[in-house]
Amino acid sequence: MSLGLITRSGRVLTARLLKGDPIEGITHCAIGDGDETFTDPMNPPDVSVEQTALKHERARKRCYKVAFLVEDPEGTLEVNGIRYSESALETQTIGIFFRFEEAEANGITIREYGFFGGDVTYVDGLQSDYAEGGVYNAATNPSGQVKTSSYLYEVKNIPDFNKTSDTRVELVGVIKI
Repeated sequence: MSLGLITRSGRVLTARLLKGDPIEGITHCAIGDGDETFTDPMNPPDVSVEQTALKHERARKRCYKVAFLVEDPEGTLEVNGIRYSESALETQTIGIFFRFEEAEANGITIREYGFFGGDVTYVDGLQSDYAEGGVYNAATNPSGQVKTSSYLYEVKNIPDFNKTSDTRVELVGVIKI
């Protein structure tokens, strides 16, 4: 299975961070159920470097931890077949950790995810780190809770993961510089 794709807006986010602009790096993970092109659950359609959003975002959550990582054959974190351990020292690899608790993603067939950074904001009055329903638009999605989606850094379509029971979903973005 292929790795996620760094989008053009993700490259702009990286450039702005390197320039020293006062914005945040990767802060949020969004999950969605894809669009009508996703017909074969084991053959996800390709994503595009031009994407700025998920095809059909259903939920978004702020990261709960960012840590430096080192490759470690005994490490407890495994991502794409590589094992990692957290490090107290600065390294060239960071992990950004996301957890959708119990009912936060139930009933969603998760077929796509994306990592966002910059100035992600939720609609006024939403106080938690979790938002559902995708990006708010008065005409097309009035129930969405994400006000500003900001920069889509990485996007990936994944084979069907139909989450119907009360279990959590954990995603870790590993970035090597």
